[in-house]
Amino acid sequence: MKKIPLVLIKWQDITSSHTGWINETDISKLKTATCYTVGWVMKEDDKNYYVISALVEHDGEWSQSFDTVIPKGVVDSIKILRKRWW
Repeated sequence: MKKIPLVLIKWQDITSSHTGWINETDISKLKTATCYTVGWVMKEDDKNYYVISALVEHDGEWSQSFDTVIPKGVVDSIKILRKRWW
């Protein structure tokens, strides 16, 4: 298992009013939702960050779970919480 930092990613997600028919005034009031994801960026490419929020060590073997793909275009910031986790 490579040593990777624990990070906090602040990002924007889509929202909807869920009200059915709306007018121009109503739509201008819509805002994105600000989301916060804590975890490890296991991979990144030109478009996305691939994050997991659980690392498990059992009998010397490592596994990972709770995966999330976050498009880079919606990321506001990434803050390193801890440079080395173990």
